[in-house]
Amino acid sequence: MTDRCPGGLDREFLERFAREAGRPGAVVTWLNHWSLLHADWPALSRMRLIGFDGTLLQMVLHHHGHRVGRSSADLVLPIVLDEVLAPDDRVALIGAAPGVAAAAAGRLGRHPAIVFDGYGGLEALLADPSALVDVAPRLVVIGLGAGLQERVALQIHEWLPDAAVVTAGGWLDQLDHAEQYFPGWVHRMRLGWAWRIVHEPRRLCGRYTIEAARFLLGAGALVELLETIGPFNGLGIDRCTAPGPAGRWDGTGAAPAASAALLRGARRPGA
Repeated sequence: MTDRCPGGLDREFLERFAREAGRPGAVVTWLNHWSLLHADWPALSRMRLIGFDGTLLQMVLHHHGHRVGRSSADLVLPIVLDEVLAPDDRVALIGAAPGVAAAAAGRLGRHPAIVFDGYGGLEALLADPSALVDVAPRLVVIGLGAGLQERVALQIHEWLPDAAVVTAGGWLDQLDHAEQYFPGWVHRMRLGWAWRIVHEPRRLCGRYTIEAARFLLGAGALVELLETIGPFNGLGIDRCTAPGPAGRWDGTGAAPAASAALLRGARRPGA
């Protein structure tokens, strides 16, 4: 991948986030107002690092005193791939419709990749993870719907505790279309929501109107729930700094159930 950071964004901050997201054993996700409304809270509470990529959610968090920086999978993952991983590190892509992840893998450049689509490929993987485990990828990118992708991330972490596991919402679909889905001026002006409505109106109009209103009505309670997960810092919610041995997140907790139980209530299109 080419190394790009759209103008007007904090390159130093994104590099810092990428270093944390690419650490062995990391389990990372991002939230916007919609994915927070549809979150699987038990799974979300076990993420090591939670970033915030939605303008509306960031505004609400700032109102409640949490000054978190802006990051997203499409801004952070290219840096992880180009600067954090070694050139021969393997990558696994999980999610999207059949053929999409494979096409996206062609844009990863130097990294060998294994792919599983978000339908039959995901079901086969959960039934028998040997194809993934035998490859031992350094990075696993999961592009599924909110809630499902966090549950799958935790299961992958159980199988591959030394891999960095990162959710990506709709990034695989975006990468299939173009390496840089959002033009730089869209990021600078915080108009990603408008760009996506124009390009995906049927799927996203309700998300940025009706669901945005729902989020605002319950925003206070949702922020209180987020505050129970772990401490906020500039990156987001970083459980690496939560109390525990040597101040490190220990990844404890029962593994999520695999196969059919894990897929229950799945929203397979990316967030």
